[in-house]
Amino acid sequence: MADAFRAHCPRCDGVRNCIIHGAFDQPWHVEDGRNFMEGQTDHKLVQCAGCETVFYYKSSWDSEDCDYESHPVTGVPISAYPKTIETYPIPEKKSHKPDWIWSIGQIDPQLYRILDETYKAREINSFILASVGLRTAFDRVTEFLKVDVNLTLEQKVSALLASGFIGETEANTLRVVTDAGSAAAHRGWAPDEKAFKVLIATLEQFIYRVVVTGKAALDLTGVIPPRPTSPKKKPKPAP
Repeated sequence: MADAFRAHCPRCDGVRNCIIHGAFDQPWHVEDGRNFMEGQTDHKLVQCAGCETVFYYKSSWDSEDCDYESHPVTGVPISAYPKTIETYPIPEKKSHKPDWIWSIGQIDPQLYRILDETYKAREINSFILASVGLRTAFDRVTEFLKVDVNLTLEQKVSALLASGFIGETEANTLRVVTDAGSAAAHRGWAPDEKAFKVLIATLEQFIYRVVVTGKAALDLTGVIPPRPTSPKKKPKPAP
């Protein structure tokens, strides 16, 4: 029967009871006549007893990384070698994607791909690439809204304002998003996590309103019955 032990499951993202399906211990040492160093790497193929995910587990130590602890009975100092634990795949990060992002794929697949890569960059804290993604996503939305592709980003914001897609306040906030994306693309500027949250929230609100709910509202055109026409009043006969 397979041995059971506890390890951090990458899918559950927590310590779980796991079943060992295979194990290999690899002790090692090196010496050059004057110096000596040793350690061990333990490899395991394990399966979470809860979600049944199979993953690789590695535990390693070496004599260069040594702590000293007191024996619990005698008080004599003893060597302790901390272990480094690694698992693969790494624990899955919680997605930053809003639920409505999946509907973008049916409305505009290209915009969905841009947003998907933007969120992936955010998840690994690559805020330069993520900021460029925001700028690219905004550009794609303006194309979706039939704004002239030859305009600059600043001109596109003004065109959205003139056509009634956005108001003055939203135009100002979108200019900040596009300026941030341009700074990232051309000058390598990277916002911190707090600043990026503000930038992406601004763009998400814009996209949700003009693409997701805007498309949904247009789809209701054939559902809502038209307003009945009032019968024309007959002119009164002349006295």
